[in-house]
Amino acid sequence: MKSPSFGELTMVVVCCSIILVLGMYLLVRFNSLFRKQISNEVLRKNIMVCLIANCLIISVSPTTIDFYSAYVAGHVLNFYLLDCIGITVEAIIIFNLARAILKKLNARNVSFTKKMTAVFCTIVISTMLLSVPLNFLGNKFMRSKPSLDYVQLSILFSFYTGCMTGLVYIAMSYVDMDRKRKLNEKELELSHLRELKTKAELDALHSKINPHFLYNALNSIADLSVTDGRKARKMTIALADLFRYSINYSNHNYSTVKEEIEMAEVYLAIEKIRFEDQLTYSIQSNGGADHFLVPRFLLQPVVENAVKHGLKATGKMTEIKITIDKGENCIQILVADNGPDFPDDLVPGYGVKSLYDKLDLLFPDMYHILFQNTPEKKLVIHINNS
Repeated sequence: MKSPSFGELTMVVVCCSIILVLGMYLLVRFNSLFRKQISNEVLRKNIMVCLIANCLIISVSPTTIDFYSAYVAGHVLNFYLLDCIGITVEAIIIFNLARAILKKLNARNVSFTKKMTAVFCTIVISTMLLSVPLNFLGNKFMRSKPSLDYVQLSILFSFYTGCMTGLVYIAMSYVDMDRKRKLNEKELELSHLRELKTKAELDALHSKINPHFLYNALNSIADLSVTDGRKARKMTIALADLFRYSINYSNHNYSTVKEEIEMAEVYLAIEKIRFEDQLTYSIQSNGGADHFLVPRFLLQPVVENAVKHGLKATGKMTEIKITIDKGENCIQILVADNGPDFPDDLVPGYGVKSLYDKLDLLFPDMYHILFQNTPEKKLVIHINNS
């Protein structure tokens, strides 16, 4: 029997170092490697565990007495073959046992510390219970009679291997948990920022609409205060109701259909006071639509456009009809008037543009708006709720 030369040992160390690097690479890529090639996640993880375990254990095998004995006896290939079989069997049994225990503990919402303690103990105990008999059988196959000292060393080495494996598992679990926690925090932060952005954009839209109300209404009051004080007082009260609605719901992005109808009625009442018989309107809500949530200030700009492009533009009597129908998980708002037709190349003004902006923010891809001239001129807003 010839002892290995320095050159041969150097070659073994280099090869084992390469295998160790490969094992570390597989360990780092444990959650992502072979996902495309292997669709069954449990099978993929079992294969990864076997590969990692074989690489890590084989890389340290030259430090064991068994390797030296096998090398001297010329049984290196048999040694590695038996080693790979034993490692694969151990890895599959230990990994699936630990996974089953972890699954049970997760179902009971056990703390991370308790889960890792249970898994660590499972790995260490099962490694010792499996390694010792497998090593014993391996030595019998190699026709080597294990002594008491060998059994003690085998128990010690399996304990060390189990502890090392358990600690690696805990470290990986902690890193994974910390990564998920940071991702969740980042997602919450991004969600909060999106909410703030949406609120800021809606507040900007509302802040532009409110002065518009005030400007038109105050002009009307100024005109009437000269010709009809009673009407001016009535319009002032209506304007106060309008702004009371605006202030009371200033922190809300949504309002109910009932509240939107009330606001539209107040606005139309203000215009009715000013134009009297030149303006008539009707509002009809069907199918229990009152509690359906829509963007705040949705209806009023549409009604204001109907008054502006009908009565104010032509000076003729204008009739406005508002009809709201509720379907299954959807609502349809129809605003019809007898004013001039919508042009073919309609360019939305501020009121219609704000309508699109609010629906884009609060009901993205869940609405559509139609401009129709036949059989009657009307604007139709269709909103889905899911």
